[in-house]
Amino acid sequence: MESSTPRPKLFSFLTHGLFLIPYALDYLKGIWNGKHKPYPTYAGDGRDGIYPLRAADGGEAIKISIAGDWGTGTNEAFQVAEKMSAFQPDYTLHLGDVYYVGDDREVKENFLGQMTDRYTPVSFPKGSVGTFALVGNHEMYGGGSPYFGEMLSYCRTGTGESQKASFFCLETAAWRILGLDTGYNSFGIPVLGVIPDVVPNFPFFKTDCHLPEELLDWLRTNVKPQQNKKPTLLLSHHQYFSGFPKEEGFRRPAEQLKEFFAGQDVVWIWGHEHRLAIYDRFSPDGSVQCYGRCLGNGGMPVETGDPDLKKAPLAFYDPRSDYPIGDGTHAGWNGFLNLTLHGSILTLDYRDLENRQLFVERFFGHSDGSLQNTYQTPVPMLKQPTS
Repeated sequence: MESSTPRPKLFSFLTHGLFLIPYALDYLKGIWNGKHKPYPTYAGDGRDGIYPLRAADGGEAIKISIAGDWGTGTNEAFQVAEKMSAFQPDYTLHLGDVYYVGDDREVKENFLGQMTDRYTPVSFPKGSVGTFALVGNHEMYGGGSPYFGEMLSYCRTGTGESQKASFFCLETAAWRILGLDTGYNSFGIPVLGVIPDVVPNFPFFKTDCHLPEELLDWLRTNVKPQQNKKPTLLLSHHQYFSGFPKEEGFRRPAEQLKEFFAGQDVVWIWGHEHRLAIYDRFSPDGSVQCYGRCLGNGGMPVETGDPDLKKAPLAFYDPRSDYPIGDGTHAGWNGFLNLTLHGSILTLDYRDLENRQLFVERFFGHSDGSLQNTYQTPVPMLKQPTS
């Protein structure tokens, strides 16, 4: 039952003007304290950090619900969490970002569902078997310790343990899901580079979100994607590319992943950019050929506007811009993804916060790691861009 204590209004998260000032002190504290260390990793024993996926009912179909950029603590985040739970998922996954700087209070209010002193809290829904969370840039703005402490303790792997690190591998006999950490190296002065109202967009302030060396060593030692090929779904916070104006891709992680996925297509779902977008098979630099999906519409005001078709081959997107977020302002619609793994078939069912079906697609995985993609027609709600 909901408390009458108010939650923050969605429009207050529009990153313009003076809204960011109250968070400046927490951000400066994060810079002073530095990133959380030591960086948690796994034993190089060939198996640590690899978790077998299973259905709670013992059946063959495994259900996973995923949201990105969800941790705002708003009523919209609450509604998305309710609809994710209605799917009765075996697992839930968060693609990262607890706002605004991922400090202890915000993690409690906006992810763990623990009351502090301001708002009715919202908890990230737990799967009946397991729950995982990636780290985004916003958790790292405060240094990342609440993520690596309280949030990972909240998450469960399905093996009786809490999540140990900010990356992981989930497997069935037919599929592999890799959670990657692009957030740890998105911290520091580069935050100013994404606030054009505050600081000019100079290259000095940029970050490349490169994958930590511990993660790469784990891929080489434990997961071994080249030696043991499987159809693969990558999950990360930051996008490889974007088909929208004023948005940039982060190519360095793909360059690092090339050694593991050369000659293999993958599905890659990311957040960070606050919208829902479906791309055709693409690689902007030849590093990783992927079916990119942007799922950053979980909790922040959803961005609107026309795509730039010269940047990336956008297949479908959510064009709606009529969701009232308060203060007379409108934005796009928040949402999430319900995923089902049944043998070699991966089904992705994209939904909005009212649980309306937006787009359904399937990937048929083969033993050599190759993929075949189809989508349901007619498309329920997403639109194809017009040239």
